[in-house]
Amino acid sequence: MAPIKSLHKNESALIGSIIGESFTGDPVNSWIFGDETDTLQAFYALLAKKLYLRKGFGHITQCHSAGTLWLSPHVRKHIPIYRSLDIAWLMATRSGITSLQRGMSIDHTLDLKRPLVPHYYLFAIGTLPNSQGKGLGGMLMEAGLERADRERMPAYLESSKESNIPFYRHFGFEIVEEVKATPEAPSLWLMWREAS
Repeated sequence: MAPIKSLHKNESALIGSIIGESFTGDPVNSWIFGDETDTLQAFYALLAKKLYLRKGFGHITQCHSAGTLWLSPHVRKHIPIYRSLDIAWLMATRSGITSLQRGMSIDHTLDLKRPLVPHYYLFAIGTLPNSQGKGLGGMLMEAGLERADRERMPAYLESSKESNIPFYRHFGFEIVEEVKATPEAPSLWLMWREAS
């Protein structure tokens, strides 16, 4: 089993690379960006740097094959506009203005649906394709949920793949709602785990 370690604030490029590659082919990411792995890696690296490793936390396997990004309770999933212009520029220049519009519609929809009850938020969990099926995702999930359970807090996530729902259910998450940002957008499954 691969040991798990906490991510450091200066490891945004590393976790961005892992999450970006593992999310290539994901329905929601493909709808927003197409299947450009390097664009996804740059996008997730920026999000990690500006929000998730700045105000949240994450874990990674020692072999750098899988990782997670979380936000703690009472931390908003929000990057001020003046700090997100480079994200918008990346999306528009690499994937087109439609990418930016689609990303904003999904972000807006999810923002309206996010529970008001304080909770731990799992933004992303990903394993590189050649390391999937080895239990790395489960170990990473346990590392994040251990923190939530220690504080007796619930947890929340948005699954962009229906096939991942059984994995999340194994850890106590249940579907709250299936949503689409626009009629032609892929579905997202909002999932909640009660405090243990």
